[in-house]
Amino acid sequence: MNAVTVKVALTLAQQAAKHWKKIVLIVLSFFMLLFSGLMLLIDDSSNQSGTANVNENVMVWKPVVTEYAMKYDVQEYVDVILAIIMVESGGNALDIMQSSESLGLPPNTITDPIISIDAGVKHFSSVIHNARKNELDFWTPVQSYNYGSGFNNFVRENGKKYSFELGTEFAKLYSGGVKVQYSNPVADFNGNWRYQYGNMYYVKLIQQYLSPVGEGNGIGNADASALGSKEYKTLMNEVLKYQGWPYVWGGSSPSVGFDCSGLLQYAFKKLGYDLPRTAAQQHAHSIPVAEPQPGDLVFFKGTNPSRPADSITHVGIYVDENRMFNSNNSGIEYSDWSQGYWGNHFAGFGRVVK
Repeated sequence: MNAVTVKVALTLAQQAAKHWKKIVLIVLSFFMLLFSGLMLLIDDSSNQSGTANVNENVMVWKPVVTEYAMKYDVQEYVDVILAIIMVESGGNALDIMQSSESLGLPPNTITDPIISIDAGVKHFSSVIHNARKNELDFWTPVQSYNYGSGFNNFVRENGKKYSFELGTEFAKLYSGGVKVQYSNPVADFNGNWRYQYGNMYYVKLIQQYLSPVGEGNGIGNADASALGSKEYKTLMNEVLKYQGWPYVWGGSSPSVGFDCSGLLQYAFKKLGYDLPRTAAQQHAHSIPVAEPQPGDLVFFKGTNPSRPADSITHVGIYVDENRMFNSNNSGIEYSDWSQGYWGNHFAGFGRVVK
């Protein structure tokens, strides 16, 4: 352990001692809210992020993060905020959310983690509330935390839904097209570069620390899955790594990207299932079921104008009575299979077999 690490650790300990009464009160109030049932006001269905998978240095601050998330009315982003802390500092800095710059100060000016969380959550809440006002999706304000609120306006004018492609286009615009090397593994699929404005991979950086673990975290009732609870969670943890990625026709690996059947073939392979390559082949390979369970496949026909109208042309992972997880022209995402476009092209359910 070097001298800098020791100094930071000692200072963190001093700050914790300085604020021990406040931290205790926050922790107590947090658990009182849990037991009183007020936390039920936070609808599980609004948690589109999953559960934070962060280290102990970050997780210890969850009661404080929750307190300020409630103060600024962004409760559904608690796990995202913990993931932000993981990305920004790993819990190993006094300015734990790297909030100094949001206050117009030089980096690491803040030397109190609680002040950093307060300032960081307040700043984040401003882009979240703006996104709500403009009817934007869940992930746009996460990228805007990195880019600034101008990205909200950009998304509003370009479909109102975050995608990696939109984030890339925004960075290209404001960097003048200047590229720099970026060796983070999250950029491996794209050749390890980024535009010299903000970080166009910011949502992906955050998502790598968000790991759904069961019912109520967006993946449906894992215990009901015909795959088995553990296997289904493993499946969803894998595909959710690529949430927000663009659709890539013919893609079947992280290094290239994914189309609908390529994503499923790749993810199910992790469980030991050998799915064939195309949606039509996967349909023929699966066992038809009338009452689907999470982890089953949901098929669609007639979505490709170059194919016969009754051909199976799309497939997704069944999550619940309304949702599937799939790769479509809008990107890799949750979609409502039961109505609208997908409902009109619905073709049936199938269960995979080894």
